[in-house]
Amino acid sequence: MPRSQRMIYLTTIICILIYVSLCAFFFITQRSFIYFPRQQQNYSVDQIQVNTGQAVVELSVSSPKSTRAVLYFGGNAEDVSISLPEYSRRISDVAIYMVHYRGYGGSTGNPSEHGLRHDALAIYRHLRASHSDILVIGRSLGTSLAIGVAAQFEPKGLLLITPFDSIEAIARRVAPFLPIRLLLSDPYHSINLVSDIQCPTLVLAASDDEIIPKENTLRLVKKFDPEIVTLQVIPETDHNSISNCTLYWSSVCHFINNRFDTP
Repeated sequence: MPRSQRMIYLTTIICILIYVSLCAFFFITQRSFIYFPRQQQNYSVDQIQVNTGQAVVELSVSSPKSTRAVLYFGGNAEDVSISLPEYSRRISDVAIYMVHYRGYGGSTGNPSEHGLRHDALAIYRHLRASHSDILVIGRSLGTSLAIGVAAQFEPKGLLLITPFDSIEAIARRVAPFLPIRLLLSDPYHSINLVSDIQCPTLVLAASDDEIIPKENTLRLVKKFDPEIVTLQVIPETDHNSISNCTLYWSSVCHFINNRFDTP
């Protein structure tokens, strides 16, 4: 074999090995790019535990004796014990339950899409025993879990904060050179679930979201029945700062109050 051909052959083999190694690295470490477990930092809030049959999941709670409840699924790096006081201050006479995912806070196990979806449905069933009306909120990663619950049951309302169509679609934008569909274990295909949702839904999007492109949010919104969904873009906010805005809180409170006042 001529020297030039050997060089081409060796270069091709090296490139293939590098690509395969990159794929293997992504496959092995992918969940570290999706989940960022946070330990509970605010111990001043009340806690309950729910045994979902696969894990013992901890929830930060306020006003649990109310017949009306909000079930909140947070972001992938959110300590919901810190988020709870602001929500409980602004939303009165409503029980609020914020979920610490598996591996987060005091919850057992390790996070995965299958596990978190199982827990979300089990927690909703648990809360139905003591609350006549439940409104579901999801933020970022939690929007996919909230959508799954709303598709399975029919909550009083659904509030989605910075939602996405699927993690697979976002990953393909970030790494178009990888066979994401083959490698991704937790694709979170929210877009495939929304056709089963029948409850009123409010979507809050950040105008300058650097994590979830607006195209991915719009693709999700278009799959909803247009008669039940409302999209509101919060100006001059990004993925993390959206909840620092006065318009965000007025929109959240108005939607929740309106849904609970509706027969």
